Amino acid sequence: MMRTFLLSALGVCTVITISASAQSGGITPVATISQIQRAMVSPSSDVIFSIGSQEPETDADWQAFEDAAVILTEAGNLFMMDGRKKDDGLWMELAGAMSEAGAAALTAAEARDVDGVFAAGNTLIEVCEACHQPYRDGGRPMGPPPGVDDRP
Repeated sequence: MMRTFLLSALGVCTVITISASAQSGGITPVATISQIQRAMVSPSSDVIFSIGSQEPETDADWQAFEDAAVILTEAGNLFMMDGRKKDDGLWMELAGAMSEAGAAALTAAEARDVDGVFAAGNTLIEVCEACHQPYRDGGRPMGPPPGVDDRP
């Protein structure tokens, strides 16, 4: 749970930094795509993917899923910022789809819907795969994340 708190704090700091930049006349990206991926997307997606093997039991457990979903939703928005986006076509479509998958995970987590979080996680896997192939992996497939089961 401490990890989720730290991730949430990082997300808040990012939003505050962006907000301060916006108020001063323009938004200037600070973190690279790789830094956002490492600090926000990978840890948060791991939380969402863990629903297949570690069902939340307490309000604190569910809060960790909600926090992870918020971070994923906003990370997609960060990927769409000028100065960070790769192109106006596929990149923007996939970053938007990541935000939508995060928002679906958030809605499901707020409703305490394990199957909904699981479904959002599956969508997230598809979006990540679709983005990593052309932009990161040169067409190589990713493989399943740790802890993901074959639940239909």
